[in-house]
Amino acid sequence: MANIEGLQKFEIFPLNQTGANPTFSYRSGNPLIVFEIASSDLYLMPDLRLNFTFTAKTAADGLPNNNNATGAGLEEVLVNSRIAVTSAIETITISNLSNNVLENCRNYGRLMSSTLPANSGWGDYSTYMTQWFGSTQNAEAQGRMLNRPIQVSMPILTALFAQNEPIPLSFDRGTGGLRLQFALSPSVAAMITSQAAQANCFYELGQVSLTGNYGVPQEKVLPKIDQLRFSAYQSYYQVLNNSDQTSQINCGLGAVSSVFTNFVPTTHLSNVGEDAYKTTSLLNVNAGAYTSLAPIVDINFLKGGVKYPLMYSINSQSLIDNNGAAGNPYQFSSYESLRQWNYQNAVRPLSRTLDCLGGARSEALDVGVWGVGAGEQTGVTANENQEGDRVYGIGVRYDAISNGSTTSFKGMPYSYRITSKLDGVSPMSAYTFFLHRGVITYNNNGTISVSV
Repeated sequence: MANIEGLQKFEIFPLNQTGANPTFSYRSGNPLIVFEIASSDLYLMPDLRLNFTFTAKTAADGLPNNNNATGAGLEEVLVNSRIAVTSAIETITISNLSNNVLENCRNYGRLMSSTLPANSGWGDYSTYMTQWFGSTQNAEAQGRMLNRPIQVSMPILTALFAQNEPIPLSFDRGTGGLRLQFALSPSVAAMITSQAAQANCFYELGQVSLTGNYGVPQEKVLPKIDQLRFSAYQSYYQVLNNSDQTSQINCGLGAVSSVFTNFVPTTHLSNVGEDAYKTTSLLNVNAGAYTSLAPIVDINFLKGGVKYPLMYSINSQSLIDNNGAAGNPYQFSSYESLRQWNYQNAVRPLSRTLDCLGGARSEALDVGVWGVGAGEQTGVTANENQEGDRVYGIGVRYDAISNGSTTSFKGMPYSYRITSKLDGVSPMSAYTFFLHRGVITYNNNGTISVSV
């Protein structure tokens, strides 16, 4: 536990900004934002914030007119309403000033698609989430917000900063300073529109800065340490297409706390006409669109080819109903609580979860099963609570009692086997995230090494 006697507030601007009013985007040819935090006898407190103004632009370089707010004609330019402006960030790389990489958090938007709904409920999205991420969890409200620039003060939710521990910054008693690089997403991946005329819509980030607090240690000197432990995310991309498929990942990580995977139709990626940041269930193509449910029958998590840590399968066979309409025969299948429980617990321990979006209400169950879709039970329309946007995934936690325990995948692969109703011609993209721990070791000659 760090002994801190005071705080010093700071604001840092990007190293690579140019001009009086710099903007960052693929459109402007400036898709990288770089900050450096100097080495010093101070702690970096975990309340770091990335501040910027997000401006959605039409293909004609104007502000959108979502929901035809002005009455002058619809000009639709949207983002995913759950992660909102975080869709603009593709990768966050955190290294020290000696270029040792501590965390390379790729697919950041897809990560947020799982972590934000796992930590936030309907009330959160209607209050502080609009300040942090500009998100509303409502497509119409999100559209109205995007009709003008959105200013946000966003926590950086990589594992290194989300562990909520002060980070010592000196070279011989800490990380040796920090360099943060934010690689932005292409506009075609971040933005959504149903209008062909807006296919070249884009976004810009302006007024970018990094704010936070330095912690002043007692006696103004950081205590001597031999090792510094930290957390990080590592991600992998795969494609599911078969009704019985085993996916294997050789991550080589030595201390994994949890693993989780979310899904999205492959044709929705880098497609401005689709939302690439939804976390859908497995789906089959029907009449050219991913509208037919393909329920998971069975899930097994394996380590070195052996079931671990669950010695049983997560089986949902009894929940599958194939009496639906032609083109969507499994539409009346029931909610898979055991799958969802393990997924939610892998993203964030349920013992520390106060609220979340995931549940039967979010899973778009049909009228006649739960009455979801109209207002019979909830008193709200489907669009107001976005029940059609599923909070779906699979996952497992190795730190079963949240005491910091981990498992090693050095020399043996992680894999999961899914049997489902996929038809073999409807590819689903799978993003898998490993939450793991690493360690910085300080040698006698003052150099450091980083191991994971």
